[in-house]
Amino acid sequence: MRSIDLPDNPDVPQAVIPQLILLPVLSQALGAVAALGVADQIAQEPVSTPQLARAVGVDEANLRRCLRVLAATGLFVSEAGDSWSLTPFGESLKSDSPKSTRHMTAVPAMPFHWLTFGRLGDCLKTGKTQVEAALGCDFWAYLEQHPAEADAFSKAMAEISASVTGPLLERYDFTGARTIVDVAGAYGALLAAVLRENPEAKGILFDQEHVVAEADQTLGDVSPRVTKVGGSFFDDEIPAGDIFLLKHILHDWPDEACLKILIGIRKAMPDGAKLLIIEMLMPDEPSCGAIALLDLAMMTLFGSKERTGREYAALCEQAGLRHARTIPTGGLFSILEVEPA
Repeated sequence: MRSIDLPDNPDVPQAVIPQLILLPVLSQALGAVAALGVADQIAQEPVSTPQLARAVGVDEANLRRCLRVLAATGLFVSEAGDSWSLTPFGESLKSDSPKSTRHMTAVPAMPFHWLTFGRLGDCLKTGKTQVEAALGCDFWAYLEQHPAEADAFSKAMAEISASVTGPLLERYDFTGARTIVDVAGAYGALLAAVLRENPEAKGILFDQEHVVAEADQTLGDVSPRVTKVGGSFFDDEIPAGDIFLLKHILHDWPDEACLKILIGIRKAMPDGAKLLIIEMLMPDEPSCGAIALLDLAMMTLFGSKERTGREYAALCEQAGLRHARTIPTGGLFSILEVEPA
């Protein structure tokens, strides 16, 4: 199944190819409007283009042209008298939306992503990530030098995490869990949400020392039930537990590194323990949907990839684990439940 249906027309190349090759312009327009916080300026009543332009500090005529295009995506509605409102879909671009996508929308239009992904052709030729060639340093060093982009990236990752939490709690039963270990769990947002729904359980937050040291604010009321352990999943022993969380981590790494992470977790798993691998799954058939496009971005940015369910299962098998079942979440993510083989 194609994600883009091409019309059955002898003039298709001349009619359709320009639309495809200009999609990056749409990404830039959407990213710019999200970064500026245009949606935050629109409340219950429509807001005029001049008002919006003054509020976010941009050129009125150019903003109008961008919004005319974005209205066709179903995010904005053009109202009579040169005013704009948000659709329910467009509400997600607001910073305070419970399902905010503002920062994940803005990030792909930012220099670190745009400059690197622009070298996809070189990635194909060399088989290597293009971050250092594009930015002059590795990805994390670049973010240290560009705090505004680093802040947006961090907030985008938080938005992605928030999109997983609800579906995980709805679809996975943690009843009876005693110790839940969040591997590379950052500041513990996911772990905190799970513990709030499971008051008898305790948690272990495992991440780099400087990360877990700053986790108390995010953990909030469940902080007394969480043991914070600093370390590297490549070099240090992962703490034992009966349920392990590994959310959106493996897609950052090539197979060899993923195998090392999984072996480390397997060593910490007693009989009967479960590992929940929370990832986007590549479709088996050709696709130009979001996950397939993200796969190309990961290839160019990090030398890593999105994987099919079978590919994750094969990695688990090599690590002494068995894929028990896959639980769809209704969104882009799936939950792979894994147990000792």
